[in-house]
Amino acid sequence: MKKDFLIKDTAGCGKGVFSRKPFKKDQIMFVFGRKIVPWTKANHRSIQLAKNRWLNPTEEDLGFFLNHSCHPNARFLAPHFIAALSDIKPGEEITIDYSSVINIPRWDMECGCGNRGCRKMVKSYSKSPKKIKEKYKGMTSFGV
Repeated sequence: MKKDFLIKDTAGCGKGVFSRKPFKKDQIMFVFGRKIVPWTKANHRSIQLAKNRWLNPTEEDLGFFLNHSCHPNARFLAPHFIAALSDIKPGEEITIDYSSVINIPRWDMECGCGNRGCRKMVKSYSKSPKKIKEKYKGMTSFGV
């Protein structure tokens, strides 16, 4: 599966995951990571599975290089997959919305995705606008 992707630099975001082939909406693309850790061992690359359960990708996992977008083309799919949220063309960067994978009330980050409709500030699912909560209902990593 890794042969279907390329890790390369992205503008202002370090490295990102780019598709080398097309993917259809809802198609599983890759494993985000497999190591489950408590909150105390989670980091800025982790996906929240429950209050004290986080999925940590290693540098060998594509999930380690997965960037945020306010208009993502992928989503988390339990137990540890990244699936296409829309059809994806070769050369597209694979992105998720971090609001759909983090539910810590005090968490937020400035966004520089540059997409039309960028929220400028990405917040935890619980602190996100109603529109965002509705968009990701049933698609969060933590089961909301």
